[in-house]
This record gives sequence, structure tokens and C-alpha cells, in this order.
Amino acid sequence: MPTYRPHPPQSGRAWDVADVRVLQPTLLSGTHAVVTGAGSGIGQGISVRLAELGATVTGIGRTEAALEQTAELVSRTEGTFRWFSADVRDCEQVRSVISKSSTELGMDLLVNNAGGQFYAAAAEISDNGFRSVVDLNLNAVFTVISAAKPFLARRGGSIVTISLSGVERGSVGLAHSLAARAGVLAMTKTLALEWAHLGIRANCVAPGVVISDSLPEGIASSLRDRVVPESVPAGRPTPTEDVAELVAFIATPAGRMITGQLLQIDGAAHLGRGLHMVEDWPPMEENDQYGR
Repeated sequence: MPTYRPHPPQSGRAWDVADVRVLQPTLLSGTHAVVTGAGSGIGQGISVRLAELGATVTGIGRTEAALEQTAELVSRTEGTFRWFSADVRDCEQVRSVISKSSTELGMDLLVNNAGGQFYAAAAEISDNGFRSVVDLNLNAVFTVISAAKPFLARRGGSIVTISLSGVERGSVGLAHSLAARAGVLAMTKTLALEWAHLGIRANCVAPGVVISDSLPEGIASSLRDRVVPESVPAGRPTPTEDVAELVAFIATPAGRMITGQLLQIDGAAHLGRGLHMVEDWPPMEENDQYGR
């Protein structure tokens, strides 16, 4: 069983957040981005970074307190963040929020980050459990994209959907989630074809192991101490800052020819042993909250 160790840059110094912030501070000035699941984890990190780069960011989420926390983080920068509380599974709520946020500003970037899952063996997933995960991770994504399409078409906007590393090869305990995310990937490729003439681009970004503050400590420590060393060739988790910088890059003119892609940002985890090869992982009984 291999154990992977972190590899520092050739300079020998350790990486820090500043190393990945390579985009010009005003690069997204004058643009409007909508981020779902903006109250925590990856969605929060993306929202803050886009605002730092000059975008006006609209955050959507279910928990007002979490969205207010994102707003507080953005307020420490010179960025602009406003938020709406909504359930992305509710078509009427989604249409209302998208219209309110984008009728005047238009939309340059849509980030579909809202999602969630629980670990369970396929035979143990109830019909309701399967439908719930697919509804959140596939149907809701289509609902948001459909509502956003007229606004994205005005200026040739970009759609980025946050997926999972290794979505193409499967993983134990995630039959429902990976079925949904594989559907999103196929939909993304289709939209890239159908809407290319409108200047709309569509991509999926697939992070590897992300250890955010929203994870229970027991899960976070297990990922850090066992899962990453045994399954990620780069020997380190994927920082939210790295994901945010990639999403921002895709939204810039430099990403204008990137469409219909699954961009895996995972330290080669999708080429490694896979999380399901780690002994006693996933913790199917103790964790039903892992996700975004």
C-alpha cells in the first residue's frame, strides 16, 4: 500500500495561499457572478475570490447565517457580495432569485456549487434517498442553468459546475451521487455543443479531497491523516483557494476556448488508488452530512 508524501515546489519553500493567487486584482471588474451554495466550503471560497477580483457576486443558499458569514468575509475586501436565501430544488424560488439578481446586471458567470450526499452501499440506499440526492445534484443544477440561460446569453457567459474527482470511474458508497454527477457531466458537454453559438461555455470542475471547516472534525481528521496519504499521489488535499482560482480563470477571456470539459483539480487522485481502496473508508454509518 503506497503512502504519498506532499511535494513542495522546486524552490523548496512551502506553498501558501498567495502562491495560487496569480490573477490580476481587477480582472473581473464589471462582471456579475452567481454562486449557489455560497455559504460555506468551496462555494464560500469561490465567492470571496471572485469578489476580490472585482466581480459583483450574488450568493444563493438555504442558510441565512452562513450567507451572512460569506458577506462578512467579502466585506474585508473591496468586493461586492449580495445574497438570497433560496432552495435550488424549488423552481419558482430559483427563477425569482435569478431574475432579481440578473435582470439589471446580466450574468457573466454561473457557478453551480450547491450539492450534498451521504455514504451508503448501493443496496442500502432507499428510493427516497436516491431521489433526494439526484434531485439536489442533477435536477437542481438543470433548474438553475435553465433560469440563468437568457442572462448568460446576453454577454456570452460561462457555466461552471462543481463535480467530484473520479466521477468517471465510480467509487464505493456513492452510487446515487455519482449517477447524478455523471448526468451533470453529460449535460455539460451537451450544453457546450448546443449553446456554443451563443458564446456560452460550460465546464465541470472536479476537486479532489477538500477539507473545509464545514466538515465534522472526525471526518476531516480521517481525510487528513489516512485518506490523503493513501489515495492522493500529490500527498495533499485540494485547498479551496486552488479551486476558486481555477473557476475564476475559466471565467476570464483566457478561458474562452475551454468548454465541454471535466477539469480535475485533485493532485492526480483520479489516477491513484481511489478513496474506496482505503481500509474502512468511507464511514457509511457515521457520516450522512459530507458534501457541499
